[in-house]
Amino acid sequence: MNLKKFTKGKNFPFVFLFFFLSLFLLLLFISKGTINFSFKDVLLTIFGRQDNKMFENIILNIRIPRVLGSFLVGSILAVSGNILQLIIQNPLAEPYLLGISSGASFGAVFYTALVKIFGFSIFFGMQTFSFFFAVLSTLLVFILAKEGKKFPIMSLILSGVIISFLFNSITTLFTVMYWKNLIHVNIWLLGSTSGLSWNDVYMFFGILIILMTLITLLSKQLNVLSMGDEMAVFSGINPEKIKLLLILICVLAVSIAVSITGIIGFVGLIIPHIIRMLKGPKSLTSSVLCVLGGGIFLTFADFISRTVFSPAELPIGVVTSLIGAPMFIYVMKRRGNKL
Repeated sequence: MNLKKFTKGKNFPFVFLFFFLSLFLLLLFISKGTINFSFKDVLLTIFGRQDNKMFENIILNIRIPRVLGSFLVGSILAVSGNILQLIIQNPLAEPYLLGISSGASFGAVFYTALVKIFGFSIFFGMQTFSFFFAVLSTLLVFILAKEGKKFPIMSLILSGVIISFLFNSITTLFTVMYWKNLIHVNIWLLGSTSGLSWNDVYMFFGILIILMTLITLLSKQLNVLSMGDEMAVFSGINPEKIKLLLILICVLAVSIAVSITGIIGFVGLIIPHIIRMLKGPKSLTSSVLCVLGGGIFLTFADFISRTVFSPAELPIGVVTSLIGAPMFIYVMKRRGNKL
């Protein structure tokens, strides 16, 4: 599927409506919080016509980066989950369950410990450490799960759980040993978007563009891969090379998101399921809709986390679990336990 065909197909009106729903919800979430603003104030600020400097500062420097950053992180997690599920042909494959998030979070905490305790620092250090340990954890999961040339669903999930527990335990050990330096990490590990800045938004946007560009270029191969390795080989596709490339870009995208926002579960698991139930398994269609669906889901979770107990905040990972777990149970039961 190419973009020209996509924009002319029957999916375009649905995506078009979904896109404008996303814009409306973004404006809504930007306007609501500890301090509420009208849509007019938000729009005046966006177009540079706001006279109230306090409003301008809160909306432009705090509220918009947080809401846009949450949307982009949700998009990255949902698209990554969708791609992992398609290429592994495993409906339970997602960054959290495959150990990617736990490895990335350990890398971020390990780097934070080095900086706080020993003064060690390198450019893009947290992102680099997160990516390295995310790759390491993913490799360990696949090595443990491999049975011959196959990766059985149960073995893959159990391996992911084991590796996640391992890295989470080491992370907890670090926070206990160096609690004076890393006490803030406990909140971060449950997920937080409170400190997102415009630089984070630009980084997330760049990663999402790279991810979606690669998916667009490889959409035909990805559609074939989702039908099995034998079909891919028969079609003249080298499945291992494409899988490796896509897994690495998903690991990179997720590790960067996790290094900044912490661990956020269920987005990459439940959103792809819902999207594919609505519009089918085609890679480009489902990925585009995952961008919007994942973004809406996480911005809504962020809105709940910062408003329900205002001025206190719930970790966003807690909110996504509270929303995502019942949704996942509903989807599982609706499909007769065959995800």
